[in-house]
Amino acid sequence: MKALKIIGIGIAAILLLFVLYVVALVPAKGHVEKSIVINAPAAAIFPHLNNMEKFVAWSPWKKMDPTAVNTYEGPAAGVGAKMNWDGPESGKGSQWVVESVENERIKTRLAFDGFEGTAWAEFKLEPQTEGTKVTWAYDGDNTGFMGKAVWMFVGGMLNSQYAEGLQDLKNMVESTPIEPSAQEVAPTDSVVSK
Repeated sequence: MKALKIIGIGIAAILLLFVLYVVALVPAKGHVEKSIVINAPAAAIFPHLNNMEKFVAWSPWKKMDPTAVNTYEGPAAGVGAKMNWDGPESGKGSQWVVESVENERIKTRLAFDGFEGTAWAEFKLEPQTEGTKVTWAYDGDNTGFMGKAVWMFVGGMLNSQYAEGLQDLKNMVESTPIEPSAQEVAPTDSVVSK
């Protein structure tokens, strides 16, 4: 009986330490940011970020949850384009474009069923001498104890998923012939100033 009491006290102490750790040290806001350089102009990359159906083609969550059902609402691309998902691994939620600046940036809002708070994802495209730097960032509220506890596990996973997704985007874009309209070539008689 004394052994059970000691085990019970030990388990209670571990749970208390976990709660204190989550409350005191896990941030109230989650942030993930990953970048990659893709050997292509921004005009060849932008459509894969601005269109929710094209986003799914390289999304790390499609590989993680291939049986997830995706439905789409609103325009095909740009502000208002929306994707809903429902899958056994990825759960239910939606993502929609709230800001879109052609060949520069896209901002999306995310909603996860069963979780409170606000979450955003953003893509930034920056010209580089060897192509375009694509930065994918996530910012979200870790609301309450449960939000912080979930972030403890999801934050690290999201880091690797963003890196994997960007690598798949790079592979896809670099293996696709670039349309002449996306090559961003200046006419030979024009002067480009920086």
